[in-house]
Amino acid sequence: MLKLESYEQHEHHLPASGKFIIAQFSKDWIIVYQAFKDSIAEYAVANQKFGGPDYDFNRMTWLKPSFLWMMYYSGWAQHQNQENVLAIKMKRSGFDEILEYAVMSTFYKEIYGTSKVWKDKLADSDIHVQWEAYHDLYGNKTDRRAAKIGIKGEVQRRFNEEWILEIENITPYVVKQQNLLSANMVDHIELPQERAYAPADLTILQKIDATTISL
Repeated sequence: MLKLESYEQHEHHLPASGKFIIAQFSKDWIIVYQAFKDSIAEYAVANQKFGGPDYDFNRMTWLKPSFLWMMYYSGWAQHQNQENVLAIKMKRSGFDEILEYAVMSTFYKEIYGTSKVWKDKLADSDIHVQWEAYHDLYGNKTDRRAAKIGIKGEVQRRFNEEWILEIENITPYVVKQQNLLSANMVDHIELPQERAYAPADLTILQKIDATTISL
C-alpha cells in the first residue's frame, strides 16, 4: 500500500514550519494510521473494517495522517495496546468531508468568536481536530505541527462502512525501520512518501487553523 522514499527525500518535500496535514495521498485516497492491540487489528485486517468484541464504537477514535507522528505516539508499535500499526487507505472525498465539519478541540477566538460558541459546537460535533507537535525521525520536536482527527458517532460509522478502501497491518515494516534507526543506519530507512495535504476546498484550511497552502 505504502509508497516509500528516503528520510532525506521525506524531509526535503515537507515545509520547515507551520500547521499541516502531512500525509500520503492521491487524487482519490489518503492514508491515515491507527494503532491497536492484537484482537482489534486482526479483526480489522481480516474483515477490512473495524468491529469485533474489543472495538468500542461508543468512544472517539483518532486518525493520524502523519507516519512519524504515529511512530512517536505509539513508540514505534511498542506502547501497550498499540502493538499493531494499521495503514488505512480511505476515500479522499470522505476525508475532506470530515475536515469540512470538524471543530477544533481547543478554543480559537479567530474561528469561533466566543468560548460559548466554540463549546456548543464542540459538544454537538462528531469530529474534533487537534494540532500536535510534529516529531522527527529521532523523536525531536520540530517547528511543524501535525493534525490528528477524532471521529465518533455517525461519522465513525460512515468511515467504517463507506470510506475505508483498504486496511493493512504494517507492523513488520515499522519494526524494520525502527531497528535500522537503532542501528544508526538512517540511510537505509524508507518512510512513506508524504506531502502537505490540501483539501479540494482550500477554505477548509482556515476553519481548522491550518497553514494556507496552494495546489
